Amino acid sequence: MTTTPEVAGHLAPDRVVDNRVYSDPEVFAREVAQVFGGSWLFVCHESEVANVGDFIATNLCGSPVLITRDHDERLRAYFNVCRHRGCRVVMEDSGHASAFRCPYHFWVYSLEGELVGMSGPESYEGSGFNQEDHPLVELACDSMHGLVFVHFDEDPLALEEWLGPEMVEGIAKPLANGDYVVIKRNNWDMPINWKIFAENVRDGYHVPFVHPFFRKASPPGPYNLYRNGHALQRLGMDPNGIEPDLWSKIRLHPLPGVEEGEGYIANIFPDANITLRSNVVSIDTQRTVGIDRVMLENRTLGLRGDSEEVLEVRRLSQDTWFQNPVELEDLPIFRAQQEGITSPHVRYSVVARGQDSTTGTRGDDNRLRHFWTQWRALMGTEANSIQPDMGGS
Repeated sequence: MTTTPEVAGHLAPDRVVDNRVYSDPEVFAREVAQVFGGSWLFVCHESEVANVGDFIATNLCGSPVLITRDHDERLRAYFNVCRHRGCRVVMEDSGHASAFRCPYHFWVYSLEGELVGMSGPESYEGSGFNQEDHPLVELACDSMHGLVFVHFDEDPLALEEWLGPEMVEGIAKPLANGDYVVIKRNNWDMPINWKIFAENVRDGYHVPFVHPFFRKASPPGPYNLYRNGHALQRLGMDPNGIEPDLWSKIRLHPLPGVEEGEGYIANIFPDANITLRSNVVSIDTQRTVGIDRVMLENRTLGLRGDSEEVLEVRRLSQDTWFQNPVELEDLPIFRAQQEGITSPHVRYSVVARGQDSTTGTRGDDNRLRHFWTQWRALMGTEANSIQPDMGGS
């Protein structure tokens, strides 16, 4: 029997979440089609596909996707699916190729996606098959400040318009001020619903409790809510809360245009986050594999040409501000929340903290409610629920 807490009846629909949205298969199917299908999705950094023929292969909500740079040095994105029998064409996660050959029957595709070679073409004579009619299926692909995104729609809203001028300007420092490359990668395979991670990176309320180092060392600045579910939270550093020897290292080599101790976390709806910590940038995203499984990906950026001494400092900053807190403190909370929030006996959770505002400080739920506002818009519902009125059992 489902328990319906009294609190659900006293709060506005936008201040409670029907916990069934984390585990209901129909909701997840609609999210894949409408939330992920209606949004620009981050896939990689341009340095990972810097040269003609470089490629990255990934999976977005069950669809294998291939990113490459064609002979005109244009970024291209394709579904990584052979037009013959549906096999994945590129098996590696990354690399370099002059063309892409399916391992099943050796159909070959150019960097421009054209079907340029196939075994036994004469066998198709008289069948009505035309080779030129079967290229790789292309996705919309664009980049901003080195961040590469794809969109499942054939004619989506322009990426720059989707991000909005405030976000484009906000992440320009430091991403538009230097030649950045990925200097470190981390992945975590997590048995959680994708919204648990998306909410956590917008939840400043948990920081003093889950992250004791941040409580001492990272005073919050103001946040701003932007269009299409995006938000940016300013972050600081307090040397008084950092062990002196560690501070003497992680304060070094600020990125171009960045002051010592300056930082932010930029939430890009639905699945990407860019965090600046003075001398290092972290790009965090979740690859949604299923209703209760995501692959959390982290890319750490440094500057092309950094010396090994500088790289060591940037990696130390990454460990201090990202990897250690995530692995030691966030991941156990993710698992605990997944276990609790998918219980059939507790119907609602609360996102009621703070008054509605487009700006504020770290401790309220406005960034969470802002996330759910965009979720509702794309899902076509009036409540954070699998039904529009949040009523019933």
